[in-house]
Amino acid sequence: MSDSSSAFEVRLHHSGGDGAPLLLVHGFGADRRTFTANQPALSAVADVWSLDLPGHGASPWTEGATPSAAAFADAILRALDAAGVDRVDLVGHSLGGAVSGVFAARHPGRVRSLTALAASGLGRPVPRVFVETLPTLTDVEAAEHLLQRLFVRKSLVNRRLALYVLDDLEKPGRRAALTRIAAAMTAISAEADAAFRAVAANGLPRLVVWGEGDAVNPLDEERLEAVGGERCVIPDVGHLPHVEAAVTVNRRLAAFLAERPA
Repeated sequence: MSDSSSAFEVRLHHSGGDGAPLLLVHGFGADRRTFTANQPALSAVADVWSLDLPGHGASPWTEGATPSAAAFADAILRALDAAGVDRVDLVGHSLGGAVSGVFAARHPGRVRSLTALAASGLGRPVPRVFVETLPTLTDVEAAEHLLQRLFVRKSLVNRRLALYVLDDLEKPGRRAALTRIAAAMTAISAEADAAFRAVAANGLPRLVVWGEGDAVNPLDEERLEAVGGERCVIPDVGHLPHVEAAVTVNRRLAAFLAERPA
C-alpha cells in the first residue's frame, strides 16, 4: 500500500447553519461529536461542517499509510472538493489544530480564517503520555484516570464516558491507527509549528483559544507570540476549552467569525 497522502480518507458531516462554511476538526482519539456543545451556537453565524480524521469515528484507516499533518490536510481537501465546498473558516482542536494549521499553510486559497484550540505544535513540548497511553487502555478505572488529565474539573469525567472510550477502542483497527498516529505526534507538532508561522506571515485572520490549566498541551507563550492574531486564554480550564468552557468559547468564536461576513 502506498503511503502517499492520497491513501487517507476523511468523512464529512454537514450540520448546516447561516453563514460561510465552517469546518470543525477534532483532536486525537475523539471524533466530530466532540463539538456537540458548540454546533448549535456556531450554526447561527456559519454553515457548519465537521469531520472524522483518518482512523477516528466513521473515517477508515489505511493500513501501511504514513500519518502526517500534511497527509491528513490533503485528505480534507479532497473531501471538501467532493462536497463542493470552497473556502472555509477552520476550527481545529489539538491534533485537529495541527492539521488545520498545515491545511491553511498548504492551501491558503481555501481558508478564510483559522481558529486553533490548544493546537498541537503551539504548546510546550511535554511527554506524550496521553496519546501514547490512550490506545492501550482496557480498564475502566485507568480510562477514567487518563481522561481526567484533559480537564480542570475532574467531575466532568465519569464511568459512562470511560466506557464509551473503551468501546470505541474496540472497533476494528482503531487501536492500531491511534498507535501509529501517536508515534508520529512529535513530527506532526513540528509540521504544525512551521505551518503556523507561515500562516502568520501570510496575514490570515487567526484566533488562538487555550485553557490556562491545560496539562496535556500546556500553553507556550513564545510560540503564541510568534503566531500573533487574536487570543483567548481561559482560566480554570484544561485541554478541552470548547467542552469545559463551551459558552465562553462559543461566544468568542461567534464574534470572531462575525468579523468576516459571508
